[in-house]
Amino acid sequence: MENQVRFTKQMNNNFFYIASRISKITWTQEEKDNIIQFCEGIKQDEKLQRSFFQYCKQWKLGPWVYVQLQKNHLYEHFSEAVILDFKDLHDKIKQQNQQRIDEAVKFLKLFKERNIPVAVLKGNLFMHTIYHDIGYKKMNDFDMLIHPEDWPKVQEIYDELNYIPLGFGWSGEKEEAAKFSHAGMSFISPNFHCITGTQWGIKSPTSAYTVNNQELWECTLEFQLQDTSIKKLSPEHNLLHLILHMGLYKIGIRDCMDVYNLMLAEKIDEDKFVAIAEESNAIEKAYFTLKISDHCSGTIPKSLLDKLQYNSKSFIIKRLKSRLNMLSQGVDLHRSYNDYFKDIEMKVFYFNLFPQFHKKFACLFSINKLLIWPKQKYVYKLNDISKSANILKKLYARIKAPWLVLKLVGEEIGVGIVFLLLLKLHIDQLLSLANYFRKKKSYFDYLEERGLQPEKIIKAVKNIE
Repeated sequence: MENQVRFTKQMNNNFFYIASRISKITWTQEEKDNIIQFCEGIKQDEKLQRSFFQYCKQWKLGPWVYVQLQKNHLYEHFSEAVILDFKDLHDKIKQQNQQRIDEAVKFLKLFKERNIPVAVLKGNLFMHTIYHDIGYKKMNDFDMLIHPEDWPKVQEIYDELNYIPLGFGWSGEKEEAAKFSHAGMSFISPNFHCITGTQWGIKSPTSAYTVNNQELWECTLEFQLQDTSIKKLSPEHNLLHLILHMGLYKIGIRDCMDVYNLMLAEKIDEDKFVAIAEESNAIEKAYFTLKISDHCSGTIPKSLLDKLQYNSKSFIIKRLKSRLNMLSQGVDLHRSYNDYFKDIEMKVFYFNLFPQFHKKFACLFSINKLLIWPKQKYVYKLNDISKSANILKKLYARIKAPWLVLKLVGEEIGVGIVFLLLLKLHIDQLLSLANYFRKKKSYFDYLEERGLQPEKIIKAVKNIE
């Protein structure tokens, strides 16, 4: 049994190295030799090929690994069945992404006609500028940057196209750009192919980060999406956006590869980037992201890392030290991988969907439980420890877990805002008692008025996610 565990751990580490190096848009000769040697080594072992496929599928690397195997003529080392499984993953994502782009171009043309500046962000940009493949990875929505004053006009365009709002937001169906937020509520196209990610900033203004949006817009560059001229961020601001968006725990090969491939594809002015990171109060987050990205790629310039003069006592750097200590033991980076913030975020989203007291109560109970008493598997991940840790480490990890959850959520919206949000949720729950006496129109009532079945909306969103 012990030998089997050791073998599995060794193979996972090997899979991590190979998958992370395959994910790079350019390989060193040593990396190329190692990848070829790996592929030749599993050529006669379909079980190992299948295990590698499952590893790539689990960590959502399958589509891009398939492209790289094809591009570098390595597919011949895999059985036809395994390559077809890789291909199916890629083709499905490619179709979804192409449908999203085709739908997005419709509203982008209207933005252009009505003089609404817009910049396409992250994956929907990188598929054209870095990877040159529409299906390189799955994306949930079409993220784009606008000016806050244009948000009402953008909503009008969505209405004209019969887009469906996903919820009512915090202030009803129609609202001005909120000062406490950097993004508007999402809409989904009538054919369910595209969810909008409309934002007027690249990080919540309530967080610790202070992005200079004026400079961000001044540095934008021209970009052509099909036959529509729009904008893209500068390489330095794209890097900053990836860093600010990187999770403290939702960070693996798939998340980091945009960072190191951006740096391989485009020239980054190190001094300019460091200045932007300093102004944005993002030095520690930049160091955290770049160090882990370097673990996945070995390509982050030491000169850039040395220029990031971080505070060694900050929470983010302490988490980095904990993660690096875990990695020094030969553990796969993905052991601590989780998207716990999204779990909490979705419960808050559902809380706002339902007007009834009993449904809000259930959601709020779940939110409080997620904050105060995480499941044991998350306790391990949040503390970067294994299930085999001794009892004292496990006990300490359980005690520390609520603090780590608070800091995790605070990283996204600000620690103070976490408490204000909880207060608002409890007040809203009490106010919802009035719904039993005077029924309030719910989001689901709104959908039925439009002749839409809520189940179809929920299913469409889950399919895209």
